[in-house]
Amino acid sequence: MQRETARGRTREEALSNLDKLMMSKHPDAIFSRDSAQVYEYGNEKSEDKFVSECTF
Repeated sequence: MQRETARGRTREEALSNLDKLMMSKHPDAIFSRDSAQVYEYGNEKSEDKFVSECTF
């Protein structure tokens, strides 16, 4: 099993960045946004507030 993570300023941006990452690095992997987890990340001074992660 492999894990990929991506960060973003919003939940949607984190998922979008993960989607782009999966398409470029793992084009043959089956990926769905429904299977991705999104967590709060960093603090108020961080530019990125959310991290998305999927295991495949």
